[in-house]
Amino acid sequence: MQMQYSLLGGWGMLTKLCDKSILPPGEYRAFKIREHDFLALNVSGKVFCLDGRCTHAGAPLAEGTLEGEVLTCPWHYSQFSISSGEVLHGPAQKPLKTYHVEEKENAYFIDF
Repeated sequence: MQMQYSLLGGWGMLTKLCDKSILPPGEYRAFKIREHDFLALNVSGKVFCLDGRCTHAGAPLAEGTLEGEVLTCPWHYSQFSISSGEVLHGPAQKPLKTYHVEEKENAYFIDF
């Protein structure tokens, strides 16, 4: 499902990620939309969305661990900020892409 939106005078499309009930506070899950892997995380009611694969070796980040706002890759333990995608600890060197999340109609949407 896609939804048109206006942002700073421009128009774009939001793509439905999931219903709110699927991602309660404290949970994180992998999603695939149009062959792209995403990881959505609900940290204390704030929802974040990032690329779902590590930029180092392609590990599925949904199998990683989350402490606060730091996500650790399950394969080589690279660490990323879930708010910015920034690499906090290697071996990864490239940050994760982050996606703006909108809450509408009891669901979460991303700009993708």
